[in-house]
Amino acid sequence: MNVSKHTSRSEFALALLLLVAGLSACATLGANQARVFFTSPSDGATVISPVKVTMGAENFIVEPVGVVKAGAGHLHIMVDTDCVAAGAVVPSDATHLHYGKGQLEAELVLSPGTHTLCLQAADGAHIALAGAGMTQKITLIVK
Repeated sequence: MNVSKHTSRSEFALALLLLVAGLSACATLGANQARVFFTSPSDGATVISPVKVTMGAENFIVEPVGVVKAGAGHLHIMVDTDCVAAGAVVPSDATHLHYGKGQLEAELVLSPGTHTLCLQAADGAHIALAGAGMTQKITLIVK
């Protein structure tokens, strides 16, 4: 690298250090993004019904429904249907399962065959939250 006569090596080193620090800060911000996920079973797993499902969250507080708080809410599992659009109310029916007590475990009775599950976070008023990490889809094969 050619350092010009007007830029000292120490100024160049300082600029390089600031660039690296800035890139590290960007990576850290991405790492702190809220996300919800299935801890088990894994995507593509072959399972037996009833299926024990465990869920987790990072940078997101899972709590009972009620008060709407930034960075907090509860989880839902959609069975064999799409996730709900961000900003929409999550319906309550046989395919949209609510875990409004802040549960991180569930047992699902599923018929033999292939099933999709969508884990989705919502706020205390059941409004689906926006963000790439606020949903996760997996496919299971039930024997």
